[in-house]
Amino acid sequence: MIRRFAISRRLGIGLAALALPLAVGCGGVSQEEMAALEKQRLATEAAEQKVVDLQAEKASLERQLAEKKSTKDALEQKLADTKANLDN
Repeated sequence: MIRRFAISRRLGIGLAALALPLAVGCGGVSQEEMAALEKQRLATEAAEQKVVDLQAEKASLERQLAEKKSTKDALEQKLADTKANLDN
């Protein structure tokens, strides 16, 4: 009985000795890691802002394209009407 207690005690101490460095090692974030995370956060925000800007530019260009297509269609219709009037 005493021998079992001694073995389990040694096993418990051994496991605690293994678990302690793991628990302590996972306890915090270094300054370098925080700086890298902050740098990544800023890069992400900049990329998201660029996406917003490019989407706005795309929408503006699509509006301009629609206006120019509308103008082209109107001019083509006017040309067709003019040709029809000249043929009469």
